[in-house]
Amino acid sequence: MNNQQDFSRRMVIIVRKDIEAWQITNTISHCAAYLGNKMDTPFDTGMYFDSKDTVSLPRNSQYPIITKAAHTSEELYNLFQEVKSSKILHIAFIKDMIDHSDDEELKKEISQKNAHDLDYLGIGIFGDNDEIKALTKKFSLYK
Repeated sequence: MNNQQDFSRRMVIIVRKDIEAWQITNTISHCAAYLGNKMDTPFDTGMYFDSKDTVSLPRNSQYPIITKAAHTSEELYNLFQEVKSSKILHIAFIKDMIDHSDDEELKKEISQKNAHDLDYLGIGIFGDNDEIKALTKKFSLYK
């Protein structure tokens, strides 16, 4: 296990502010889970942090996880187009993913729509700090 923390990368999740609170948390959770599962680098720097009284706490991600705000599906679609061409690790989270828990139903629903017509709730990206900052500079921190 690598004990040296990597400060060269970050995870950013851009989520729409105009959706319901439960949809925001669901979108962020799914994006973070996907990126953490698919990243090609160690998620953490070890197994545990130990408290003074020897309680072991599982380590969190070694990378910053930043949430930024978007206002429309169109903004997220445009970001998705940029991200796709950059080849960085990404996920687009759409409303159909909330509406259909069965992957076969979801596959059928998405196959009947153009990508531009999907209702984008969030985009999650992971990669080099400079590249991620450049891609997300027009979005403000989620507050």
